[in-house]
Formats: sequence, structure tokens, C-alpha cells
Amino acid sequence: MENFIEKANIFIAPQRLWIFFDEFNTTENIGLIKEIICERTLLGKSLPNNIVLLGACNPSRMQVNLNDDANNDRNKVGLSIDRYEMHNVTTNNRLLYTVVPIPETMIEHIWDFGFLTPSAERRYIETIIGQCKNNLTDDRSWYKTVVTLICESQDFIRRIEDVSSVSLRDVVRYRQLYDWFYTSIEHRSTAIEWSPLSVQVRAALLALLLCYYFRLYSAQSKQEYLELVKSNLPNHLKNLNLEKLLDDEENDFIQRMILPKGTAQNRTLRTNIFAILICTINRIPIIICGKPGCSKTSAVNIVLSNIKGKKSNDKYFQTLSDLCPVSYQGSKTCTSESIEKVFQRAKNINEIKSGTNSISVIVFDEIGLAELSPYNPLKVLHAELEIETCQYGFVGITNYRLDASKMNRSLFLACPDPDVDDLSLTGQIIRNSLTENTIYLTDEIMLNLANAYNDLLISLKAEKRYENYFGLRDYFSLIKGIVNDFENEITYEFTQSKQYSIIRKQMKINFDGIIDGSVYMWKNFD
Repeated sequence: MENFIEKANIFIAPQRLWIFFDEFNTTENIGLIKEIICERTLLGKSLPNNIVLLGACNPSRMQVNLNDDANNDRNKVGLSIDRYEMHNVTTNNRLLYTVVPIPETMIEHIWDFGFLTPSAERRYIETIIGQCKNNLTDDRSWYKTVVTLICESQDFIRRIEDVSSVSLRDVVRYRQLYDWFYTSIEHRSTAIEWSPLSVQVRAALLALLLCYYFRLYSAQSKQEYLELVKSNLPNHLKNLNLEKLLDDEENDFIQRMILPKGTAQNRTLRTNIFAILICTINRIPIIICGKPGCSKTSAVNIVLSNIKGKKSNDKYFQTLSDLCPVSYQGSKTCTSESIEKVFQRAKNINEIKSGTNSISVIVFDEIGLAELSPYNPLKVLHAELEIETCQYGFVGITNYRLDASKMNRSLFLACPDPDVDDLSLTGQIIRNSLTENTIYLTDEIMLNLANAYNDLLISLKAEKRYENYFGLRDYFSLIKGIVNDFENEITYEFTQSKQYSIIRKQMKINFDGIIDGSVYMWKNFD
């Protein structure tokens, strides 16, 4: 602030210096800001008359009261932050934004902006989408359809989450993704060969799904959203299989990649890879939220190892930027200064490689823990991750759901808990990657193992203390252990009792501890 005062004193009338305090009610030093704004003094000294003060604050608003089904869906994504720990950050863990009380003397200076009306928002959306390249506005009918789809998508997310869950930032991201998909589909000849859709339609729908579909918590919400999209499509597209459209696109990218041996290409991993690749290439910040074992870190490593510019193995990937990772481990003790240093490192890499086609990608692991820091370190992300100025790829990995103001500045990817079918399929993929002999570990046995694990998780949810004691990594380790034991025993006489003995032993190895989950799993395995 003292630097601003010195700068203002140099100005010659009628020049004025505008100072903007963004989200001023997120700091414990709000008393000092109150003095500056209301009393126009800094530690008792008057401010120059040519300084104009402007601020913005987040509303002290409670999270929307969702019905039981919606709350259950939200709880399927990531871990819930401990109430005691959250109390150290804010006085109320039910607040939508992490804010501190505003002094009464400041309240009379606050003007409530409120929300855009539906008609005003539609006009904004029409203007933003009208700036898309590749002649989107030439076909007026399809242009109006796209605008309607975005308006309906914004409204849908607000209904199932919160009125502040989406904003015009999402529309700007859509415009950026549409332009990229259009160019990408044209460059990938195979993407056109197996699609009866025009490049324009395909790009528009893929950008829509990436912005809105991926953020949904549950299978039911996703299905409802797909039905909403179909209902607003032209008649000749009413029967379009949107899930297949997305699967085809994901598979096209993944088939170009080299994956580590034993990698289970399940739905979650494919989605994570697809979203991370596209967002980092376009410098769109992305936050991936899911419980441990949801292939978040694996997906990041796969993308970074395959997208290496001209050194990439795939010809199309050779046309993309070289992704240069800058890693940071979040914790409850991290500070703003440490995060600023990470961005400075990324900036230095960009400057060193300014003559090459490369992008610094900041991988912020455990960003959810950083939100629990009393130093409020994530504030520095707000300026760095704005769409117009973001110069880096940014991937935030978290087991915890974040504050709304952080989520709004990024594309959010929800990794819900897998259902029994997903667990069984993933187990089969792991088995098939490790052995060709499946006679002693049939699909039926894999389904029984998946059911036993799922039943264990359901039973533990009744005991909050141990709700997340076991996780997906334990399940994956169980499958790998069983396969390895079968391979070692395959040369000897193999009986059903031997088969069950191996399964029981591996359950004990992977699901024992403070509580013995192997007993419950064995009871439910038949």
C-alpha cells in the first residue's frame, strides 16, 4: 500500500490512481482494509486525495440446502473436510465461500450486484459465442441451438448445485474449447472418418460435454443432463448417442498414447486423461476431485509422458506443445509465497523456452489440503488463473471439495466412486493385463470380489470413524495379489480349495489393520 501512496504522490492532477481490493473479506486483516476504505487512512496517516478505492467481496451465503439424493451424490466425490479443521479456516463450515465477517462500518459502502437475469445472461452468451472462429455464426440455426444449449446447461448446473456454481467464465471456456476441437478434429483425419457428424456439430457438443457434463457428481445427474441436451437438439440429432460420441473421442486420444504395463483403461482413467490433455494444451486450469485411487495422478503422468511436442511418438501429438511439468505438493502449512515461487518457476521455463512450442504445466497435488492452511495461500491463484491472462497449464489434484471461488476459475472434473460394474470391469482389465490364463479367475469371480468390496464400503459408511479406511488402491492390490499367486501355483495341481485359499489370504493381506475388513468381505464373497 505504501508503494501505491508513493506512486499517487507523483501523479499530476487530474490523474488518479485506482486501487482495487479483490475479495477483501477473505483475509483476517479486514480491519486494516476497513480503515483504508472507510477512513481513508493507513495506520493513522491520511491517503492522497487522488487515490480512488474500489473493492469486491464474496457473499456470506450458506451452501444451498440440497435434498438427500443430491447430498449423497456430492458425497460420492472426494472426501469431506473435517469439521474441526474447517473451523480453523472459517467460523462456519456451511458457508459457500470461505469469508470473514465484514465490519459494520463497511456495510453501507457495499452494493449488492446480485445475479444476471436470464435474458441478460443470454445476450452475454450470444456475444461470447458469436466470437467463436470457424464460422459458427454462419449457420444461424445451429448458432441459436448452441446458445440455447449453453443457457440450459448453466441453468441445469445451478439447479443441482448452487446459483454461483457457474458463471460467464464457463462460457468463455466453451468458446476456447470449441475453437480448439474444431481445429483438432480437422487435423486428426481418423476423427472425421468414423464420424457421420459435421466437424462443427462435433466440436460444439464435445466442448459442451467437457464444460458441463464432466463436473456432475452422479450417474443419474449425468443421464438427466444428456436428456436435456438431446431435447434441445434439432430433430435430425435427437437420437444421437452422446456417450458414444464422447467415448470415441476419448479412445482416439488414448490409442495414440503409450501406457504403462498393467494400466487398467477404465472409464475414470480415460476421462481423466482426455480432460487433462485438452485443458493443459489450451492453458485452461483444471481441478480433479476424487477419493484416493481414482487414477488422478496416473492420468497426469500419462499425459505428461506422451505430450512431448516433436519428441512425441504419435504424429498428431507432435503438432501439440511440449508439456513441461512444474510440481508442487500442497499441505496445511503452505504459504502464498511458496505458491508464488512455483508460478515464478513456470514463468522462467516459459521464458527459457520462448522460442519453442512448449507450455509449463503446474501440477498442484493435494490442493485441497492447502485450502486448510491458516495462511490462505490459494488467494494467489485467483489472478494467475484468470482466463485472459493464464500463461500456464494448471492441474489441481485434490481428495477434498474446494471453496466455490477456486472451483469457478477452473474446469472441474468430478471422479465419483465407481459402482460394482466399474469395479468388476477394472478388475478384469487388471487381470487381463497380468495374465492370459483366466480359467481360475473368471469374470464371475471378479464380479463377486467387486460386490464384496462394495458391500464392505457400504457397511463402513455407517461408522464415520472408518468410512475411508479402505480404498480403491487396496482393491487393486487385492486383484494383483490374487493373479500373482495364481500364476505361481499354476504349475501344480490346482483345486477349488486352493483357489479359495489364495483369495482368502489376499483379502487378509490387503484388508486387515485396525479393523479386519477381510472377514466381512469373505462372508459376502460367494
